[in-house]
Amino acid sequence: MSRLLAGWDGLDPALRWLLRINLIALTTATTLLAAAYFMGFRHTAVEIDLAVMAVSIVVMLVTPPLCRRWGAPAAITGLTGSALLFAVGGTWATPNLSPLTALLTMVPLLVGFPYLSQRWIGALMVVAVIGSAGVAALGEYRRVGNVEDVWWVNALVIACSLPTGVVIVVHLVRDAYVRLRAQADELAGSRTRIVEVADAARRSLERDLHDGAQQHLLAMSVTIERARKELQAGRADGAGALLEQLAADNRDVLLELRELARGIYPPLLTERGLVAAVQSTARRSAVPVTLDVAQVERHSQQVEAAAYFCILEAMTNAVKHSGADELLVVLRGRPHLSFTVSDSGRGFDPESVTRGGLVGMAARIEAVGGRLHLHTAPGQGTRLVGEFPPLDAPG
Repeated sequence: MSRLLAGWDGLDPALRWLLRINLIALTTATTLLAAAYFMGFRHTAVEIDLAVMAVSIVVMLVTPPLCRRWGAPAAITGLTGSALLFAVGGTWATPNLSPLTALLTMVPLLVGFPYLSQRWIGALMVVAVIGSAGVAALGEYRRVGNVEDVWWVNALVIACSLPTGVVIVVHLVRDAYVRLRAQADELAGSRTRIVEVADAARRSLERDLHDGAQQHLLAMSVTIERARKELQAGRADGAGALLEQLAADNRDVLLELRELARGIYPPLLTERGLVAAVQSTARRSAVPVTLDVAQVERHSQQVEAAAYFCILEAMTNAVKHSGADELLVVLRGRPHLSFTVSDSGRGFDPESVTRGGLVGMAARIEAVGGRLHLHTAPGQGTRLVGEFPPLDAPG
């Protein structure tokens, strides 16, 4: 079963968990109703409900392969189809289920809010309104024709199906509450991290200017003074040599300032996007970099900046500390933007190092709705993975 549902592995953990809960609840209800049927509780309504539940399960099982390409929209589309099928079929067979089935038409909307764009949410709102009204009307229409049904049919179907809907709704409410608390805690922590990251960035910029361009400019001041003295003494050859040295030093300073500006925000990132900026960085790396890119589109400036600077810092850390002789950078655009920076170097124990850089990278990614994962251990290399929301999902 885990292999069959492997396509859900790339989804947000909370969404994956809700999909599994829905599938388990639906399968349990189907199993209970099937057991009752084979024990002798045979009726057309029970048969219809069994068929509808079985097809709903099949619809859910079709979504994992689609999620590998389209992510959350594919999963929630499958959930919508399954819920509508169960709602219409269950109401037709057992009109007394209409309160439950009307509620189930709203489940995809509740599940999809954190993961879909406004256009998707609008469509699911229409489905919820029309679906619930239609199911309620169908229930009343069928109830008139089924007044002579034996009582145990409705009782049996409701007893098997109602807990399924209740379990799903309870888990939705619980997930919303847990998510809200987690976001509140994360917001409180992110305020501190943002201040820390900003202070660290300012200190780093000050250190780079002091150790680099400032020292070169001081040296150039000394060279200018020496050249002036050579000219005053009438030694034109000596002054000329010093001026040549001054010109070379000036080119070095300009190059260093250009590199520093590129580190603050590279123009290439704005003009041509993430892939071009990473390719340029990889070409300048002191360690050979293998770049693997597939289906990467343009994203917002904030997302591209977060991805670029995390990749840049991961590469810099690997060059400085890993001892690896090659780096692998993987960029993927489907089902959502993600990157992986890995090396086969010496690795490290995450608990025994200062996590300032990791905190900064995590803060950058979390600020645009993404997540950062670190996989490393002494002697096993390092792999840093960043994942961002889908292109059309809310940030």
